[in-house]
Formats: sequence, C-alpha cells, structure tokens
Amino acid sequence: MTVKEWLHGVTLPDTGCPVPQVRPAATGGGAMTPGQIWLYCGSCILFVVVGMSFLIRAASVSPALIKYAKTPQTMGRFAPIPMGGLYGTVTVRELVNYYLQNPPPVQGGAFVPRLPKIGGC
Repeated sequence: MTVKEWLHGVTLPDTGCPVPQVRPAATGGGAMTPGQIWLYCGSCILFVVVGMSFLIRAASVSPALIKYAKTPQTMGRFAPIPMGGLYGTVTVRELVNYYLQNPPPVQGGAFVPRLPKIGGC
C-alpha cells in the first residue's frame, strides 16, 4: 500500500477518524478548570508586568542628561552636519546664515520658487 492510497482512505474527524484524538495533558484531558484559567491569566499578566518593568528601566534617561538636553547650546558646540553627496559637512552657523539670507515666505504669502542659475552655452 502506498502513502497516496493510505491517505485516500483517511476520513475527516467528524465522519469517524481512524486515529483517536489525543487531548493535551496540560488540560487534564478536558476543559480547563477555573483554577487553571486564573493561573494562566495571572501568569500572563505577571509576565507582562515584569517584562515592562525591565523595559522601562532600560529606556529611562538619567537626570543629568535631561538637564543637559534642556540647556541651550551655542552654535559652535554642535558637530558639523553631514549633508552627503557633493555637499560634505555643513556647520550649524552656515545653516543659520543660509536661513537668514533666504527666509521662507511670509505666512499667507505666495511661494516664489527660485530658479537655479545654470551656466552654459
């Protein structure tokens, strides 16, 4: 008898499966009791609370770092910003100067795009 012939003779469980259905031993062979349900739910909640307490500790920031982040810094203390490509790095002072020389349009004003000046023939 080949596997294909054997599988052809297998019927679905609702029409009388030849293999007896085995229930997991964790449930005692039947439905879960209320005590088992409470134990399962309680252990899941405990697992989540303990896991979150470790994650919150790992994500916390020291008070010294918070104080440093709230203190304003001068432009010279920032590291140059890498712009990539052909631009290289740009200092914060250069970015602020560019913003002051090329301000954005006034609120409600029309945006006028600046065309690049391209040299050529």
